[in-house]
Amino acid sequence: MTLQFKAEIYEEAGGYASVCPELVIASCGDTIDEARAMLIEAIELTLEDMSAEEYEFRVSGEMSASSDIDDEELVDSILVETSVIDVDVELPFAPAR
Repeated sequence: MTLQFKAEIYEEAGGYASVCPELVIASCGDTIDEARAMLIEAIELTLEDMSAEEYEFRVSGEMSASSDIDDEELVDSILVETSVIDVDVELPFAPAR
């Protein structure tokens, strides 16, 4: 099954951070392409073990990672890409969306 999610890539000192805000999953890489690929892999691995309830909670928008981020950390991050990524995964449930 192929699902689509939003991906945000941020340039940071020494590399790139990648975030899927819908699922509150993050990864990183030395290049933009590597950061995106690592995010896709992190999403695939996370979804394979996720329950339907956790998935619905994450995509509902009720879960947020921003509360764990210090404002000073955001100063050194520059958004360089926002895109939609395709994630191929076998889910143990049928997603509502």
